[in-house]
Amino acid sequence: MKQYDVIIIGGGIVGLSSAYYLGKAGKSVLVLDKGNGNDGCSYGNAGFVSPSHFIPLSAPGIVSKGLKWMLSSSSPFYINPRLNINLMRWGMQFMKHATDKHVSNSKQILADLSLASRALHVDLAKESGGDLEEKGIVMLCNTESTLKHEIEIGSIASDLGMKSQILTMDELNILDPDIEKKALGGVFFPMDAHADPNQFMKKFPEILKPYDVTVLYESDVNDFEYSNGKITSVFVHQNQYKADQFVMAAGSFSPSILKKLNINLILEPGKGYSVDWLSPVAKPTVSYILVEARVAVTPFNDRVRIAGTMELNGLNQKIKYKRVNGFIKSVENYFPEYKFDYLKELPVWAGLRPCSPDGLPYIGRTKKYSNLILATGHAMMGFTLGPVTGQLVKEIAMEEKTFLNINQLSADRY
Repeated sequence: MKQYDVIIIGGGIVGLSSAYYLGKAGKSVLVLDKGNGNDGCSYGNAGFVSPSHFIPLSAPGIVSKGLKWMLSSSSPFYINPRLNINLMRWGMQFMKHATDKHVSNSKQILADLSLASRALHVDLAKESGGDLEEKGIVMLCNTESTLKHEIEIGSIASDLGMKSQILTMDELNILDPDIEKKALGGVFFPMDAHADPNQFMKKFPEILKPYDVTVLYESDVNDFEYSNGKITSVFVHQNQYKADQFVMAAGSFSPSILKKLNINLILEPGKGYSVDWLSPVAKPTVSYILVEARVAVTPFNDRVRIAGTMELNGLNQKIKYKRVNGFIKSVENYFPEYKFDYLKELPVWAGLRPCSPDGLPYIGRTKKYSNLILATGHAMMGFTLGPVTGQLVKEIAMEEKTFLNINQLSADRY
């Protein structure tokens, strides 16, 4: 039986990024993923690489909005009320952190992580031959109050080292003349970028080939062997795999796996949906977030992806078409050519995003097991932060000083 330096549980963008940087550092790595290599949130997301998204999910006002949105089946954010101790623990911490103080304390680390990860995305695109479109993202607004709020965020972004530009509708039409828009204006973040996540994930295994990295799909971890505060091996079906260090990068499935190690991680799966339009009537030049609707629109080479909603309903990937119809119907309020009658016929993808209660990822070693590193809880920022998380995992595993102070991301902060 081969003894690996590191076993990574989870083969999404975080897991493969960790394997990449560890492999480059000369480590032997085994990646175990329960999926088939063609699914998960690393594939169906909007593909944003967005440093401008430095406001954590637990932002002020989201609690009151959430209570209101729970009354609507088509709302952008929904928590299915249920008697569940894990959800209750999550909800209490979420409310505790939904403050201006928490946003102020979190914005710098999120901005630093995102900017560093953007640079790594550029390098990975060059190495893999992938397409990273460095064209920016527009926050498109339909109301005065929302536009004012986005302008304020743009001002904060500038203080954090990110450019932003307030655009009138005339200026937006010059920036992107290829699609009709109905809005009051927007805020443009030129440093943001996007990539096709499906193509990115398909190409990633190719850049792992020069290294001692093995990726096994359809490999659901069902048990661990551990003693004296260290994990020694994992079991997949009837197979046992040994390693010196272990990385938990299984996204929304991390808590259920960690329970086998008697670790109760506060994390809730946030279901999101996306649809791909292969022959759109018009394709935008840049990416958009339709702010009031909380919908992302991303132009890829061969299609447009429309993604939205956040639904906390446990490990449940069942598609709720009322919610899907709600978010895709809202698109024509911004892009009149994107009629609901077209969009409602598109095939729907659903995936689960791992949401920590404070909107910050878990990155770091655990106290319970000295050789276990957590790398999960990225919520909607998984695609953006995948590479930088992999870099940090490498530094932690190699016992190097991390290039950022990541105390705020502690795996044991609750």
